[in-house]
Amino acid sequence: MADLGNVNKLEKRYNQEISLFGERLRRLREQKKLTQLDMEIASGINRTEISRIENGQKNIEFLTLVKLAIALDAEIKDFFSD
Repeated sequence: MADLGNVNKLEKRYNQEISLFGERLRRLREQKKLTQLDMEIASGINRTEISRIENGQKNIEFLTLVKLAIALDAEIKDFFSD
């Protein structure tokens, strides 16, 4: 049986990373002076989904990450470093 302490630590870390990713996405978007609507148009990702990602409420798949990077004219690594 899994140690619940380790499971809780992993879940906490998972949630922290998702939130951090969302913060970086928002920062990159704002640096480019883009709205969430601009991002929706450029990426094809609904602005409600973009909002959920930025607020740490949604995990994304790799294809979504690629679409966001293209819309921001950024590299994928930009989402993972300051």
